[in-house]
Amino acid sequence: MSAEFSLDNHPVSQRLTHARWPGLIAGMVVLAAWGLFLARQMDELRAYPWQITPLALAWGVGWGALYFGGLAFCWALLLRQVVGTGRVMPAAQVWLLSMMTRYIPGNVWHILSRVALAHRLGVSRMHVLSSASIEQVLTLLGALALVAVTLPFWSATGDWPIWWLWLLPIGLLLLHPRVLGTMLRWLAQRVKRPELAWQYTGYQIIALVLAYLGVMMLAGVALLAVLGGMTLVHMHDIPLILGASALGWATGYLSLLTPSGLGVREAVITALLALIYPLPVATVSSLLFRVVLTLGELLAVVLAWIAAGGKPVTIPTTVAEPEDTQSL
Repeated sequence: MSAEFSLDNHPVSQRLTHARWPGLIAGMVVLAAWGLFLARQMDELRAYPWQITPLALAWGVGWGALYFGGLAFCWALLLRQVVGTGRVMPAAQVWLLSMMTRYIPGNVWHILSRVALAHRLGVSRMHVLSSASIEQVLTLLGALALVAVTLPFWSATGDWPIWWLWLLPIGLLLLHPRVLGTMLRWLAQRVKRPELAWQYTGYQIIALVLAYLGVMMLAGVALLAVLGGMTLVHMHDIPLILGASALGWATGYLSLLTPSGLGVREAVITALLALIYPLPVATVSSLLFRVVLTLGELLAVVLAWIAAGGKPVTIPTTVAEPEDTQSL
């Protein structure tokens, strides 16, 4: 007999209930702060000689779709390593089809959706939850790695001392199974989630972090396309632009309560881009970047839906838990 669990009574669903109102309140506060900021900058925004190229924004949407597609394939690869077997494409489609629900306050709807959709592939709930938890760590590490790689070349921050380069091997050392693996085992015991104690090799973790770093670069290229449609972009400014995109994502993710880092990501990107561009350009480009990525995500989801046969996606409230994990 296979076990069943109800999303209505599941601890993750309970977390969603508790997090909904704080998330809504935090989102309203951030949006209010942005509204006040834009109101104060309105005269300067109106006076700026805007020249926005629609084709550049379209390129940004395309790069945004590649970014989300890359995140989907990274999770599919991670899931295959956690489970030990499986096909990548169906798992990537599950990731994409579940991600549109992440804009609902609570920051866990996409995980609930992923659990339900992955069950249809024979993947156990615990494997989905463990891979999703590890995914958050790897995505954050990928974003921070991109910041670390580009930071010495940020054109507006001056020269960096040579000792800073030692941070790169230190970061790689922290990814070693004896370090990060030990931390994961401790965390698994602390939160009583044994599935978090993932047994991995050094090559696996480095490959995954590099994959996520590459995916974060795709988002940075989308921001680069947005800026290129508004103003002249110099080669020496590209590292800062890529790093701003990654640091904005990381900060928005760590904000926890705001859906998809809404408002927080834009604030960080605006502050960094204002180091090399006029404030109106930095402000509008950060807001357009959110729109471009959202459209890119929608495009990636539509393509995944078409690839899946165009069948309607429904998220059941009760999902049977398979006794044995099957291949994807």
